[in-house]
Amino acid sequence: MSNILSLDSDNFSSTLYPLEQDEQQTVVVYFSASWCLPCKNMYPIFTKLSECFQENNIDFGIVDIAQSPTLAPRYGIKSVPTIAVFQDTRLIDIIAGEVPFNRALMVLEKTLGKR
Repeated sequence: MSNILSLDSDNFSSTLYPLEQDEQQTVVVYFSASWCLPCKNMYPIFTKLSECFQENNIDFGIVDIAQSPTLAPRYGIKSVPTIAVFQDTRLIDIIAGEVPFNRALMVLEKTLGKR
């Protein structure tokens, strides 16, 4: 079972910038909205992606843009659903829109490497 963090304006920074930064920090964040049908369709795909990388010391989190409207614009996220990949606090890649599992997995494996 996956362990996806629920992220909001209060805990987003502490997830991206943890105090005990002893190694490279990678966080994959799913920006979505409760009213968005493509977001609902992508949620099981995001969950499956988190399970594929659970052994890789990568944190997965979800942001509801209706609950935390300032987070997506801060990182240039203009639409939902969007999967954003942060490494060492920098946004390094995004997967925008509703995409099939295999495509999302291919992008993440290329971006993150199968570490």
